[in-house]
Amino acid sequence: MRKITIIVPGWLVGNEGESVLRQNLPNLAKLTELGTLAKVAPLPRVETPEALLLGIAPDQVRMAQGPLTVSALGADPPERSTHYHLSVLSLTDGVISQHPLALPPEQVDLVLSLAKRLNTPRLTVVAGEGVDHGLVWEGMGDIGTTTATEADGQPYRACLPEGDYERPLRQFIDDSVNILAELEMNERRVDEGLLPINLLWPWGQGMRTKAPNLALRRGEPAMVLSDSLRLAGLTRLVGYRHGDRRLFGTGINVKLEELRSQALKGQSTLIVFNAFERLAGDERIDERGWLTHEFDERFLKGLLESAVDTPTRLTLLAPRSDRPGLGVTYETKDQGANVIPFDERALEERLSTRDLATWVDQVMAP
Repeated sequence: MRKITIIVPGWLVGNEGESVLRQNLPNLAKLTELGTLAKVAPLPRVETPEALLLGIAPDQVRMAQGPLTVSALGADPPERSTHYHLSVLSLTDGVISQHPLALPPEQVDLVLSLAKRLNTPRLTVVAGEGVDHGLVWEGMGDIGTTTATEADGQPYRACLPEGDYERPLRQFIDDSVNILAELEMNERRVDEGLLPINLLWPWGQGMRTKAPNLALRRGEPAMVLSDSLRLAGLTRLVGYRHGDRRLFGTGINVKLEELRSQALKGQSTLIVFNAFERLAGDERIDERGWLTHEFDERFLKGLLESAVDTPTRLTLLAPRSDRPGLGVTYETKDQGANVIPFDERALEERLSTRDLATWVDQVMAP
């Protein structure tokens, strides 16, 4: 049986928000009528929430940003090494800034070509894309770092790493400033009113720990589709494949037809739509509403039509972190007659409650 599991965080709103799920959504209504509806328990606060999306109990995987990034970039460093997320930032008058706009690929390539000159026998840059890269220290120790978000707008010296091997890390950071400051490209950027690209910032340190082999446990490989670098990294470590993150575009420019095609081609596919969570807030209600309508018409409709002829287990989950969410599972053989709608009103009904990890694990099983 083909299995398609869709997770849409941030789709449901609280009592104070305006729902986008009460508009005319015929395909969501059909799925809900035919399937089995239940509540999703509030998501627990865990270090690696991506594990829940893959159907892994939260106590089975604990990994920091660095190991997930390095894995997503396809690197497999030595076991006793510490992995970092390496952000491309800007330094002006001693103050750190994040880049508000996407960086041109050719400028990133130039920065990375120079960054590799900073490699040492124990420090290695792992090239990624945009502002997101990796750094590996072949060693272990207790060290503290400041995330790129926390460092934004802060004095440079106050945010430098502190701990067992702070000296080589600080040297790497200082050297990145020196080598990138010489770029003519940065002079042009400043003339154009843009921030210079002149700081490489490691943070999110951690070691790669063991993760369950889901392909072996569940007896088949699966394709995972999302825009998350962290989820891409964990997906690789559990023996699954992660698709092209660019399919999710930016904002509401999600390539729904291509995602639908990917789901219909695979035997087991997990798709995570993070766009609604990014569009949270009543000020973006029109965008959320439009994307919900497009999701129903250009994505969900094709999945339901295909399920008529191809035995399919189709699951749609809308979890929340602060309160219960909602989910529905439908199989081709089901002839349900549910009358409870898939929107916030269903949360007032006496439905059973299931935790996200268990639900995903069960529906992705053969």
